[in-house]
Amino acid sequence: MALIILGACASHKKNIFSKTYHNTTARYNAYYIAKEDIKEVEAAIVDNHNNNYNKILGVFYDIDSSTINGVRTQLDDAIVKASLAIQRHENSDWVFPSYYLVGKARYYGGDFVNAIETFKYINKNSEDKNIRHRALVALMRSFIDYNEHSNAVAVADYLKKENLNKENMRDFLLMKAYLFQVREDYDKFVPNLSQAVEIETSKKKKARYYYILGQVYQHLGFEGEAYNNYKKCLKSNPEYELSFYAKLNLAQVTELDKKVDLKKIRGYFKKLLKDDKNREFVDRIYYEMANFEIKHNDPDLAVEYLKSSLASSVNNPRQKGYAYLKLGELYYELYKDYELAQAYYDSTVAVLPQDEERFNEIKDRSQILTEFVQQLQTIQLQDSLLVLSEMNKADLQQLLDDVVAEEVRLEKERKRYARKLARQTTTAGSGAMAGRAFANPFGIDENSPTEGDTWYFYNLAAVSSGRSQFLSKWGNRLLEDNWRLSQKQAISIFTEENEVNPQDTTSTVDTDFQDVPDTEERIAALMQTIPFSESAKTESLKKIEEAYFKLGGIYNFQLEEDENAIQTFEKLLSRFPGSEHEPETLYLLYLIYNKSDQIKSENHKQKLIETYPKSVYAKLAINPNYREESDETTQRLQKLFKIAYDYYLQEDFNQAKLLVSRGLQQYPDNEFSDQLKILGILIDGKVEGQYKYQYELQKFIQDNPESRFLDYANSLLKASREFETKELQRKGAKYFTYFDQPHFFVFVYPNLGGNSEIIPALIENFIKEKYADQNLKTGNLVLNEGFSIVLINKFETKDQAMNFYDEFNKSDIKLPEDEKINFENFVITEDNFQILYQTRKTENYIKFFNENYKP
Repeated sequence: MALIILGACASHKKNIFSKTYHNTTARYNAYYIAKEDIKEVEAAIVDNHNNNYNKILGVFYDIDSSTINGVRTQLDDAIVKASLAIQRHENSDWVFPSYYLVGKARYYGGDFVNAIETFKYINKNSEDKNIRHRALVALMRSFIDYNEHSNAVAVADYLKKENLNKENMRDFLLMKAYLFQVREDYDKFVPNLSQAVEIETSKKKKARYYYILGQVYQHLGFEGEAYNNYKKCLKSNPEYELSFYAKLNLAQVTELDKKVDLKKIRGYFKKLLKDDKNREFVDRIYYEMANFEIKHNDPDLAVEYLKSSLASSVNNPRQKGYAYLKLGELYYELYKDYELAQAYYDSTVAVLPQDEERFNEIKDRSQILTEFVQQLQTIQLQDSLLVLSEMNKADLQQLLDDVVAEEVRLEKERKRYARKLARQTTTAGSGAMAGRAFANPFGIDENSPTEGDTWYFYNLAAVSSGRSQFLSKWGNRLLEDNWRLSQKQAISIFTEENEVNPQDTTSTVDTDFQDVPDTEERIAALMQTIPFSESAKTESLKKIEEAYFKLGGIYNFQLEEDENAIQTFEKLLSRFPGSEHEPETLYLLYLIYNKSDQIKSENHKQKLIETYPKSVYAKLAINPNYREESDETTQRLQKLFKIAYDYYLQEDFNQAKLLVSRGLQQYPDNEFSDQLKILGILIDGKVEGQYKYQYELQKFIQDNPESRFLDYANSLLKASREFETKELQRKGAKYFTYFDQPHFFVFVYPNLGGNSEIIPALIENFIKEKYADQNLKTGNLVLNEGFSIVLINKFETKDQAMNFYDEFNKSDIKLPEDEKINFENFVITEDNFQILYQTRKTENYIKFFNENYKP
C-alpha cells in the first residue's frame, strides 16, 4: 500500500515538473520569439505611418501593404515559432496565447479568412476567459477590415455581456470606436473613445486619443468640447508633431468675443511661424491661418496665406494639394472665377496623392472646369479673330507689328530675369531661396487671365495697364508658361548659370537675344489664324455656336448656375437663330425658367411646340412622362417588329406589311416607329419594285430629318440607285411601246431658289380647279442633282393622261419666268417611268414621247 502511495506521489511530481517545463520552455523560447516578431511588425506600422492631420486621425494606424511587404519575414517567422510552441508544448498554458499570435500574424498579413478562423478556434476551445476575450476583440477587427460589419456587431453584442478585465475592456472600447469611425457614426464613436481614453495608461496613446476626440468634436461643430480635448492632449505631453497640430487646432476653436481676441489669435499664429522648431510646418501654419480668416470672413487675406503656404511647401505634396484645393474652392464657390478655379484644381490633381478619399471628386471637378474654360476661350478667341478679320489691312498690320514687338520685348525681359534669378540663387547657395523667389506660385496676378488659346494682346491698352499693375504689386517677375514647375525651373536656371563664367559679359548679352522669334515669320503665323474667307468665318461661327451650347450645359448641369445658364442659352438663340441645338435649348430654358419665371417658361415651351412639334423635346414639354410611356410602347413595338421581321424573312410579305401598318397606326410617334417604317419600305421594295422602294426611302428622308435611321436610309437609297444605274448600263435603256396600262403625268423643273415649294403648289392648285373629282395624287421627287419632278398619278388609260397633258399645257399657270426654258412635261407609263427614274435623264424619253404620243 505504501509503495502504491509513493508511486502516485512520484507520478504527480513528474506531471508538475512536466507542466512547469513546458510552460517555461514555451514562454521563453518559441512564444517569446513570435511575440517579438509581432512587436517588430507593429512598430514598423507605427514608424512608417504618416499622419494626415487634415483628416480625422484613425483610432488605429493604417496598415500599408508596402510596410507589410517589408516585414513579411517577421510575420512568417511568428507563425512558425508560435506553431512550434503549440505543437511541442501541448499541455502548457501558452498554447492559446500562441494561437493568438498566429491569428495576429495572419491578420497583419491580410489573410483575414484564416485569421478569423484562428480567433474563433481560441474562443471555442480555450478555458481562459481573458485570452478568449482578447481573441474576440481581435476577431472584431478582422471582421471590420474584412468588411463584415454585421458580424463585428454580433461579436460586440456578445462581449457586452461578458465580464472583461481592464485591459480587454479598454481594447473592446477602442475596437467599438474603430467600428463606428469606419461607419462614420461619430455620435456613437465619441462615447466609446472617451471611455477608452480614461482607462488607457500610456500617455502617448492618451494624447493621440484626446486629439482625435478634439477633431471629431470640431467636425461636429462642438468647438467648446473640441477645445477641452485639445487642451487635454497638450497636458498629456504628446510628441512634438502632435503637440504642434493640437496648438494649431486649438487656435481654430478658441471662443472669440472681441477684436482683441482675433488679434491675439493672429499673433499666436505669427509666433508659431517665428519658432525655429516649426520650420518644417510653415506651410501648414499658413494653411490654418487661411482657414481662420475664411472662418472670420476675410477670404482675400486667406488667399494670400494660401499662396504663402504653397511658396513655403517643399517636401509635402499632400499639404500643397490641400492649399491648391482650398484656393480652387474659394475661386469656384466664392469668387465665381472659374478660369482661375480651373487652374488651381488642375494643380491639385497634379500634386495631391491619389489615395485621398476625395481625389476622384476633385479630378471630376477639374475636368468640368477644364472643359468650361476651353469653351469660354473658344468663344473669346473666335470672336476676336472675327473682329480682326474685319479690320482694314493697314490697321491690322500695325496691330500685329505691335503685338510681335511686345512678344519680343517680353522674351528678352524673361531671359534677363532668368539670369538675374540664377545669380540670386547662386549667392544664396540653396534651392530654398529659389522657392522663396516665387511667393506667387502662378507667377502672375490672380486677376490676370490664365494661359490658353485666347490672345492676351488683343487689347494692347489692357495689356499695358495690367503689366503696370503687375510690376507695381509683384515686381519684375519671370514670365513663364509652366508655372507649376517654377521651383524646378529656378533650379534648372541655377544649374545652367554654373556652366557660364559669371564674369563673361559677352555671354550674357548673347544669351538675352537667343531664341527670339523671327518677326516676319511670327506675323505670318498670326495672320494665318485669322478667318478672312467666308468659309473660314462660317467655321469660326460654328465653333462659337457649339461652345455656347456646351458652356450653357456646364453652367446648368455641372455648376448649377441658373442665371449664367439662362444668359448663355439666350445668347445662343439670339445669335444663332435656327441652330441645330435650338429644340434642346428651348426645352432647357423652359425647365430652368420654370423654377423662377412661369411666364418665360411657358413662352419657351410654346415656341418649342410650335416650331419643333415632332421633336422629342416638344413631346417631353407636353408630357413629362413621355420617355417612360415611350419606353413601354417601345417594348411593345419591339415585340411586334420581331414577329413582322420573321414574316419578312419567310417572304410572307403581306402578313409582315399588315403587322407593320398596325404598329404604325397605333404608335406613329414612338422613337422605335422609324425602325418599323424602314421595315415597311423594305417590304414595299420586295412587293412593288424599285420605284416604290426609292420613292418611300426618299419620302422617309424628307419627313424624318432627325431620325437615327437617316444615314441608313440614305445608304439604302444610294445603293439602290447605283445598282439600277449599273444594270441599265449593262442592258442599255429601252422604253416599252406597250401603252395599255396606267400612266403618270410628269413635270420636270430645276432645283433652284424656291422652286421645290412654288412649282408643286401651282400644280396642286391647277388640279383642285380642274380635276377635283378625280382623286389625283401628287408627289415631289428628286430626279438628279439639277432637277426634280412633280409626279401626278394615276390615269388609267393613255387617252386620259394625254387629255390632262393637253389641258395643262393650254392653261395659264404662271411659272417662274426666268427659268421657264428649263421646264418639261410629258406622260409616261408605269413601266417606262421605272426606266426613266433609273437613268435619271429625260432626253431619250422626250424623243420617245414625241414619236409615240404626239401626232
